[in-house]
Amino acid sequence: MSDVFVNEGLFSEERLGEIDTYEEWNSEQIEEDRQALEELWEKREGQIEEGLSEMETRYYWVSYVLRAMNFRYSVAELTPDFSEDIDFRPDFTLFPSSQVLENAIPHRGEREFYSQALGVMRAIGWSDDIDNYEAEDETYNVAYEVDRLVRSTGVQWGIVTNGELWRLYHRDTIGLLDTYYEINLIDALHGNDPEAFKYFWMVFSPVAMAGDGVQPIIERLL
Repeated sequence: MSDVFVNEGLFSEERLGEIDTYEEWNSEQIEEDRQALEELWEKREGQIEEGLSEMETRYYWVSYVLRAMNFRYSVAELTPDFSEDIDFRPDFTLFPSSQVLENAIPHRGEREFYSQALGVMRAIGWSDDIDNYEAEDETYNVAYEVDRLVRSTGVQWGIVTNGELWRLYHRDTIGLLDTYYEINLIDALHGNDPEAFKYFWMVFSPVAMAGDGVQPIIERLL
């Protein structure tokens, strides 16, 4: 297997070892998405080298990655358990299609809004440390925030990214903070392994999270 990812007890090692036998592994969409992200990197590389703040990472990079990967998403939605806390919202809520998102809009602020969502995301600054995130004179693991978001919204999956590293957490184990699947997107795009990007796409694409008439890949890997 590629060494571009880290599986900290989230997925079955045996199933990860068989991932190249999944039908989706040979999807033409993978190469289309890889090329789209390569083009995005060429446009943003200069900005990233100068340094991106948290807000800039979300706007100039993460939102464009999600679009390139054909996600539909909503930004900074209210959460049912923290509706009065304007600072506690997922940066992105991911949906499999525009129709599903449109159906959810009348239920904003309610748990029903998230019932068909694929997951919630927290995006921090490009140079920020996921495990030792510094905010308001406090240092903590960002998974703590995502755990609260997952439980408030009722979704199964939570993602943390600093633009470069992408981590996936599952509702059942996120509270442990150290059980996740992580991949370096930039290494996956530019590394020596020609199939490295597939290990990103097979977990962090809409097909991987929603399935396409079949059980989602990330559920099969658990």
